[in-house]
Amino acid sequence: MAQSVLYADLRFAKVMGGRSTASQALEAALGMDEAESPYENVQPAPAGQDGDGDGAQPSPGRWSRRWCITVGLLTICLLLLVATVALGACYWQVTRSLRDTSREHAAEQGRLSQELSAREQSLQQTRVELAWARAELQRAWWDGNSSRLELESLTANLEHVLEVLGKTEKEMQEVQGKLNNSESTVAILRSCTAIDCCPSGWLLYRGKCLFISSEKKTWEDSRDECEKKYSQLLVTKSWSRWTVPTFLKNADISYWIGLQKSSFPWYDYGGLEEEDPEGEGVSDAWFWVDGSLYERPWQSKSNGSCAIISRGNIKPALCAGPDDLHFWICEKAAGPSAPYLA
Repeated sequence: MAQSVLYADLRFAKVMGGRSTASQALEAALGMDEAESPYENVQPAPAGQDGDGDGAQPSPGRWSRRWCITVGLLTICLLLLVATVALGACYWQVTRSLRDTSREHAAEQGRLSQELSAREQSLQQTRVELAWARAELQRAWWDGNSSRLELESLTANLEHVLEVLGKTEKEMQEVQGKLNNSESTVAILRSCTAIDCCPSGWLLYRGKCLFISSEKKTWEDSRDECEKKYSQLLVTKSWSRWTVPTFLKNADISYWIGLQKSSFPWYDYGGLEEEDPEGEGVSDAWFWVDGSLYERPWQSKSNGSCAIISRGNIKPALCAGPDDLHFWICEKAAGPSAPYLA
């Protein structure tokens, strides 16, 4: 009865679970079909006896079925064992593969860690080099800025030196011109004696022939007298305080010289026209009779329009006042070609 129930349960599991591999193997081992169902072959026991009574004797077909069931179970166990071994082998292979993969991963992680450490060291060194480069760049910038300021200072000094050099060259040219004039004057003086260089009654002084009057006249009359002698009133612009003749420095006598302030809208001296900038008819400019400008300031307030020399100093004076009569001094260049008209 128990085997029949077990077989029925197996058949039921086959129907419920579908045709699995285990049921197919069992079915092949038993070699039974649907006609050999235990429920069809089991005969009901007589009344008063059950299937397990002592009087019941198992039939040969029953033992055959039991043997088939046992073989089927053993086959199932064998298949389960084979499946277990296969699963164990798969598990061992998977475990080994995972172990190898873990080792490779650990090795790769170590390699990456070493590479990362090397990269960090390289990055740190690069940062140090970058900081050093920044410091060098800052130092170079300061040096360049200092050099630029120094260059600007040197340029300014050079411009100042060039300006001074230009002025010095200009002064040297002026000195050279004066030296050339002096050399020409000396050459003229060497070519003549004092009598030959100046007319009778004239005084040779520093390359000029000077005529000193013995009577007093106004400034305009004195100028006319000098023009009659082919000369002009004395021009002392090239004289310094040390080169003024002794008789002009020590004698308390005033002499007219060729210096006058223009008193008209324009004044012509030797072709030079000086316009009155304010248009008032009076100009404060003083000119020599040769047309050059008198550039020295007066030591005192100028109360006249003409100039005299007294004790070596030039002073302003009234040109044509009743009490403004003075001696005068004429000058002309010394040389054999000078007209000898007294």
